[in-house]
Amino acid sequence: MSKYFIKNQKTFIASKKSIYIKLTLLFLLFFTASLTFIFYSNYFILENLKDSYNENIKLHDKIKLLNTRLNIKDSYIDNLKKDNEELNSSFNKYVDNIKFKIAAAEEIKNKLYQKEVDNLELNREINYYKLLSSVNNKNNLISIDEFSISLSDSKNYLDYSFLLLSNQSNLNIKGKYNLYYKKKSDNKDYKREFKLKNNNIKFKNYIKVTGKVKISEYNDLYAIYLDFKYNGNIYKHIHIVN
Repeated sequence: MSKYFIKNQKTFIASKKSIYIKLTLLFLLFFTASLTFIFYSNYFILENLKDSYNENIKLHDKIKLLNTRLNIKDSYIDNLKKDNEELNSSFNKYVDNIKFKIAAAEEIKNKLYQKEVDNLELNREINYYKLLSSVNNKNNLISIDEFSISLSDSKNYLDYSFLLLSNQSNLNIKGKYNLYYKKKSDNKDYKREFKLKNNNIKFKNYIKVTGKVKISEYNDLYAIYLDFKYNGNIYKHIHIVN
């Protein structure tokens, strides 16, 4: 009985030991697998981190390069702004100089124009006194001189001109003139009136009057009569047609 028990006990111990060994081997296998998994996992993570680190370094280098280029462009833009400001300043000075020259030229032009006006007025005064000195009848306030007529190219109109002079200087005169004509076949006191337009006159010192009237028979003309009415008086002139 005791031999059988001892035998069974040895068998149980051997079986138990075998289980311990199997469990130990299983644990070692699991531990080894775990370590292997952890190692490769960490290796994979490290490789990924290494790639990320390298990418970060490349990205940092690119950012640094871009910043350098950006700084160069900013410096170039600042230089352009400075050059533009200098150019604008020079241009404004040039424009101001041109404006000053234009203003000076305009002032000179105005002065020259005023001198021309003054000279023209002086020449008018000189011509007035020359004409006044040559007038035959100086007793009247207004003199009529240099009356002339000519047949137009169409021979249907008679061109006329005459000079009115005031024997009193700087007197404003406002009047009206009329033209009459007499044919050779007319009676002694009979006169025909020309139809005139715009025959009102305003002048000071003297004025040259020109115009034209329609006429049918120039060869039959004997005389042209001019009447100028001013301030209730009539100043007359007779022109005998040759």
